[in-house]
Amino acid sequence: MAFLPALNPRLARSLLPSVVALVLIFLAFFSYTRYAPNGTPTFLKSIPGINSNSKTEPTPTIDRRPPTTHAPPKYKPTPTWAPPPVVDPFPLLANSAARPPPIPHYNMPRPNMHEEYGLERPPPLFIGFTRAWPMLLQAVVCYITAGWPADNIYIVENTGVHNKNKEGKLSLQNPFYLNHTTLQRLGVHVVQTPTLLTFAQMQNFFLSIAYQHDHPYYFYSHQDVVVFSFEDGPDNYDRPATRDYDFYDDEDKQAALYPAAANQLGYRSIYENCLRDLQMAIEKGERWGFRFYQYDHLALVNREAMDAVGGWDSLIPYYTTDCDMNGKLGMDGWTMKERRVGLINDVSTTFADLEVLYRNPALPRPKFVDPNPPSPEMQAKIDKEMAEKEAKAAKEEAARTDIEEKMPADPVAYFRILNKIGVDMGHYKYRARDVRNTWQTSQRGGQGEPFYYDPVGFARSWALLNEAGRTVYSEKWGHRDCNLVEGTALRMDDQWKVEKDWEEKKD
Repeated sequence: MAFLPALNPRLARSLLPSVVALVLIFLAFFSYTRYAPNGTPTFLKSIPGINSNSKTEPTPTIDRRPPTTHAPPKYKPTPTWAPPPVVDPFPLLANSAARPPPIPHYNMPRPNMHEEYGLERPPPLFIGFTRAWPMLLQAVVCYITAGWPADNIYIVENTGVHNKNKEGKLSLQNPFYLNHTTLQRLGVHVVQTPTLLTFAQMQNFFLSIAYQHDHPYYFYSHQDVVVFSFEDGPDNYDRPATRDYDFYDDEDKQAALYPAAANQLGYRSIYENCLRDLQMAIEKGERWGFRFYQYDHLALVNREAMDAVGGWDSLIPYYTTDCDMNGKLGMDGWTMKERRVGLINDVSTTFADLEVLYRNPALPRPKFVDPNPPSPEMQAKIDKEMAEKEAKAAKEEAARTDIEEKMPADPVAYFRILNKIGVDMGHYKYRARDVRNTWQTSQRGGQGEPFYYDPVGFARSWALLNEAGRTVYSEKWGHRDCNLVEGTALRMDDQWKVEKDWEEKKD
């Protein structure tokens, strides 16, 4: 081109590589930004952690419905009460990059402790999760600080949102929110179910993992628990829903009811007691299926027994599916014993700050918070149902827990305070029948986020499935109560073959 000034050949040769590099960079940037969602360069997204704290912005609602001549739908009344936003109960991990504090030294699990009890491999502890992150996090921290090895804890994420929690796409107010980063920092494992499972299906999923990894025994726990070891030795607190314990002999009874305290000879954490109980179950030579600890708030499972009775009935999704399983085991001669290995509280609330479980004396006196406090109308009903004396005592205790007292440096003395609050949390849950499971509906957000499901609708759907399961159970056995062995003469092969025993036969 004659109108361009001529370049020195040596200069042109030196500039050519730079020009080519600039062109390639421009093309790459254009390509990435053109095809990346929201214009975010995907080459940045490939850098680990670059977007770990980002959240998906709710997608604007666009009405794409075809026109209709039908009348508009009639909507249900808008609820007049909604729970306050939930707060992450472990601010140290939620708001900083700090490592979890050390657990009490006497609860530190010894390496390969399972081998001391004749076990080739440590049995895993499965904790299923669908809703209510604060409750799950509390259960995990309780088990770890009570001495359960974090590496042996497996959180089974049963949310139905696939990888969206792992990608950080859900917000805290979404019922299905789960923080993978926090759980990784605590050292536990997360296993995702392929889709949303019912309780019975999730139990079969635990069984499937046990098959895949050749675990002949495993533990499972509910997430609505506060768990401690016998750090102060014998404990005489009354806990709601406690059942009569089963003992092998007087020596076994003595060990369970009068355990050694922390720092004393013979002290065992809840984890060590569970290993010991498994060893005893094996050595006794019983045909055993379950070992219950505060019923199945924590349970030990013998996979061989599950094989024998065909696993859990997936068509009985929630309540009474345990009645079905226990009935099948009992009919087939598998024992189920209520054992005592630690202090397990069935709760509906969380400690305001879970760091107290690590016995930090710099924190104020622990208190618990209700993630879904009752509406004013419900609270008035509860107050009326409760005896005046009990209501007064509860209010006095609540006021006392608001007082900021200096906490003791001694972890056992600290434990005594935590233990009493854990007991109070259990009684708070059982103060009225209508509020025992309100924690499950404490989060009402998440609209516009991936795989969103209306929280109120989810709760209603669960209730309908639950009632359907009760119907399946009663039709299957011709019996409605949860006492197939004690209350009937039924046998395993009587399933779906007998008349209902609560109806008079027609002539």
